[in-house]
Amino acid sequence: MQTIPSNLSRRRFLAGLGGIAAGGVLAGCGGNSNDAGGGGKGLTFLNWQQVKGTPLEQAIRAHEKASGATVTVQPAVTQEYDTKMRTLLAGGAPPDIMRINDDFVRGFSEQGALLDLRPYIEKDGLDTAHFAKEVYEFPKQPDGSHTAWVVGYEPRLIFYNVDLFKQAGVPLPPTTWSAEGWHWDDFVDRAKKLTVPGQRYGGLIYLDTGYEQTFTVNHGSETGIFSTDGTKFTLSGTQEIEALQWATDLTCKDKVQPPWSSLQQDNAETQMFAQGKLAMLYATFGTVPYLRSTIKDFTWDVAPPPADLQQKTESSVIVFCIPKTAKNPDQAWALLKYLASEDGGRILLEGGSFTPINNKAAAGLAPKGKMPEHIGLFGEASKHLTATNQTKNTLGARELYRPALDQAYNCEKPVAEVLQQITPQVETALKG
Repeated sequence: MQTIPSNLSRRRFLAGLGGIAAGGVLAGCGGNSNDAGGGGKGLTFLNWQQVKGTPLEQAIRAHEKASGATVTVQPAVTQEYDTKMRTLLAGGAPPDIMRINDDFVRGFSEQGALLDLRPYIEKDGLDTAHFAKEVYEFPKQPDGSHTAWVVGYEPRLIFYNVDLFKQAGVPLPPTTWSAEGWHWDDFVDRAKKLTVPGQRYGGLIYLDTGYEQTFTVNHGSETGIFSTDGTKFTLSGTQEIEALQWATDLTCKDKVQPPWSSLQQDNAETQMFAQGKLAMLYATFGTVPYLRSTIKDFTWDVAPPPADLQQKTESSVIVFCIPKTAKNPDQAWALLKYLASEDGGRILLEGGSFTPINNKAAAGLAPKGKMPEHIGLFGEASKHLTATNQTKNTLGARELYRPALDQAYNCEKPVAEVLQQITPQVETALKG
């Protein structure tokens, strides 16, 4: 899972994490100048995306009406969100609720900066069976604490151009979470038939980093990228390497996937898909609004990832936290609980870019006259999720192995050689 916002780079998030480590007084900071005041029904809410005019704002206002609380939204649409967040935490006067990158959750938790929500969950007798299990459990820490709160997630599916399939006489992918006729070999076979050299490519898998976890687990990996305890780089295992090499061979061997060098501009993949230059694209739910607004001249739809030994998918998660020094933790918890409720989830669902964590709300996903016709597959993904294990320094590890993989993606070295060389450095980074 990863929630790096589109306007923030991994490098700056890594710098932010380093700052967290340096500011070891986070949990001990006292005092709070929060304008909302403590003990009342006011609270402050910080998000890295614009809130005004969105379903999130509607959900917040619905909570205000129902609870009598007053929520002051502090949008922080900035390239320096991580720095702002670190500064607010270190200053001892953070907002009551903050959006947080999932890669930061373990590090902030170990610094004691985040409030453990488990007592609230237990006190309220929350029926967590209504939540998508894997994403609900994501913020759980090794000591049992629950230090962040997922309100929604963006599953990854295969987006495909229906018209190109029909023109090429190629069978359409399944319309349910089914492996029938939809295994890796089926994907490659379709991609070859849909590829027209010099005009379009049949498929694209390896650009979305969520493929690392999804395709390795589906190939039989027990853990995906990192071991369960977060200390080992399991992506360099035999099954994991085979999965990454399969995806890389789509370019280097099968010639059905765009070259890595042609994908380095922002949104290159979605533009290629929207222009009819790409027939199949592995991407997140968050791609839907862009495609809906851009594509006017062909029909497109979504399908589950092609199956191997399993048929799962990784999701990006929308995560918030309550700082341990927040002045209004009870009010903050009440809002987070509402956002994960069936009522709150139904409002968030209208945004059309992520699946609410509440399964009853997610069941309301429907095309409503818009593409994709089978958008409900995103909601059904709750039964087919895989999640990347947390580590002390996930961003540090990624800063090492992902650039190294460029050599494989550029067809210069096999995946096995690249990952086996970088593994010692990655595992040193994982120690934090």
